Amino acid sequence: MRIKINIITFITVLAVPVIFLLACTPEDLGLPTLNGIETKTEEFDAENGSQLSEEELFLEMKARQDKNPLSDINVRKAIMHAVDRTRIIDEIFDGYNNVSQSLFVKESPYWNPSWSDYDFDLDKAGEFLAKAGYGPDNPLYITISAVDNSSSKKVIENILKEDFGKIGINLWIYNETPKEFYQDYVYSGTFELGLWSLYISGGDELQCSFSSGKIPSMETEENKNCENFYWYANTSVDDLLKQLESIDDIEIKKEKTEEVQDILARDAVILPLYSRLFVFAYDSSLRKVDLEILEDRVFYKIENWLLPSDMEITEGEKSEIIIGYESDSIDIFNGFKTYFINDLLFKGLWKNNNGLYTPELVESFSGFEGEMVEIITNDITVTLRDDVYWEDGDPITSEDIKYTFEYFRSFMEQKEYFSNLDEDYLKVKDIGIINEKSFTILFDEYFDEWQKLFTMVFKKGHFDQGIYDNLLYSSITSNGPYKIVEYNTSSGQMVLEINEYYHNALPEIERLVIRFDPDVRNLIAMLKEGEINFLSVPVDPELMHMLEQENGLKVLVKEGNLMEHLALSLKPKEE
Repeated sequence: MRIKINIITFITVLAVPVIFLLACTPEDLGLPTLNGIETKTEEFDAENGSQLSEEELFLEMKARQDKNPLSDINVRKAIMHAVDRTRIIDEIFDGYNNVSQSLFVKESPYWNPSWSDYDFDLDKAGEFLAKAGYGPDNPLYITISAVDNSSSKKVIENILKEDFGKIGINLWIYNETPKEFYQDYVYSGTFELGLWSLYISGGDELQCSFSSGKIPSMETEENKNCENFYWYANTSVDDLLKQLESIDDIEIKKEKTEEVQDILARDAVILPLYSRLFVFAYDSSLRKVDLEILEDRVFYKIENWLLPSDMEITEGEKSEIIIGYESDSIDIFNGFKTYFINDLLFKGLWKNNNGLYTPELVESFSGFEGEMVEIITNDITVTLRDDVYWEDGDPITSEDIKYTFEYFRSFMEQKEYFSNLDEDYLKVKDIGIINEKSFTILFDEYFDEWQKLFTMVFKKGHFDQGIYDNLLYSSITSNGPYKIVEYNTSSGQMVLEINEYYHNALPEIERLVIRFDPDVRNLIAMLKEGEINFLSVPVDPELMHMLEQENGLKVLVKEGNLMEHLALSLKPKEE
C-alpha cells in the first residue's frame, strides 16, 4: 500500500494496497493439523465409493452448516475471546512487544484501548459460541488464510487452531503466495478469517478500510483506494468517517476516531494483535536518542540527541557519531519519499506528523474561515518565515517553492511516476508569486490534504544540471540541520556536518558519519567493536537479548504503524 523503509530490518514487506505481508520470526513451525476430526488422512465416502481426504472431509462437514456463520455476532465474539494474544506475542517476540488494543500506536493522538475487553477467556468464548448454536458436540467449521512465506503467521495459526478446537471451532488453514493471497482471498473477500498487516495512521486510512462505500468491488476511477476488505457496513461508522473528512480540530478528531474504534470493536470485525517493531542499538557515545515513526518510516530526530555530559572533545575537533546503514549506497532522494537521511537535508513548508501538518518554513497562511475550517476560495496564500535560509546563506523564497512544485508536477504530466508522487499534484493549477516571501496556491480542484505536496523544498535551479540521480551529491544545497561534506562509495560512507544557517536549534552532534554496508552482519560486528555508535537492527529476539548483554550497548524498541490483525470477512456467501 504505502510502505517501504530503508531502515535495517530482517522483516521483509510486500506492499500491496493496504496489505502488508509481513514475516517476523526466523522459525518455521511446519504444517498445521486438523483439530476436532479424526487424524486419518482419508475417510470412506459410502455414497460414491471413494476415499475422502482430510480436507474433503472438512469441507463436506462445513457444507452442512450455515453458509454465513460470521454474520452472527456471537460467533465473532467467540472468536475474539478465543485468541490468546499474549501467548502469540510471547512466542513471536519473547517479551519485546505488547498486545495492541487500538488501531493506532500508543504514541498516536488517536490511540484508544477499544479492544481491551477482548481478554483471552475460553469459557466466555464457549458461551458466545453456544448462543450461536455451536460447541464441541456441534463444531463450527471455518477457514483461515495468510501468506505462505511468513513463519510468524504460522505461529499465530497454530495457536488459534489449538485454542479454537477447545471450544468447538474446527479450523482449516489455506495459505498462499502473497500475490495469490491478496488476489484470491483478500481482494475478493472469499476468506473467512485472515491475517495481514494493516497500515493505519490517520482518518484517511480509516475511511478506506471501513467505509461501506469502499468495498473493493466498488472501486472506480472516481472512487479510489477501496480497501474495505472486510465487507463491513455500519451507518454510524459511515457518518463518523464522513465527519472526519472536514474536521481539523485535533480534540474533535480524537473524539470521533475513538467512536469509530469503539464501534468496530463492538461489531467484532477485526482484532488487533500487535504492531510492527523497529529496533535500534546504540552505545555509550550517546546519552539520549530520539526517534519518530512517521507513516511507515523511522526518522532520527538527531537535533534532540544528547551526548554524554562528561564527553571531552579535543580543541579543534568536532563531536561525531557514526550511524550504520544497511545498503550498498545511499539514495538521498529515494524516489522523493521523505526518510531519515533526506530529512536531515531538506525541510518543507509543513511537517507531516501522521496526517497532522505542522508549520516548518511557513509563518502563516490564509484561505479558511470558521470553526470547522471551511474553504472560502480555491486560493491559499502562504507567507514564509523570515529566518529560513539555505546552507549558503541565501534566503528561502517563494521562487524556490514554485520551482519545487513545478519540478514534481513535471513528472506527473510526463507520466514519469515515482512510487510516492501523488496524483493530487495535478489538482494544483499554479503557484502565483506575490513577493519574495509570499505566494498563492491556485487549485483546479481543492482537496483537504493539500499540505502533503509541500513537505520537501529544493533551491531554485537545484536540478538544472540534469535529472536528480545524476546530480553530484556534493552540489546539494541543504536547508536542514546538516549539509553534505563527503560522499564516498568506495569507502562506504557519507559525512554530514552542521548547517550553520539552519532555522531551528543546532544539534549537539556536529559531525555525522553514515557508514553503509549491504551485509547487516558486518554492521552488527562493527557495533560490537565500537566502530559505529548507532544501528537499526533486525527484529530478532535472540539477537536483541545478545546485544543487551553486550557491555555498553542499549536496545531501543519502537512501535510502527503497521498493525498485525485478525480479520473477519462479512461478505455474504451464496446459499
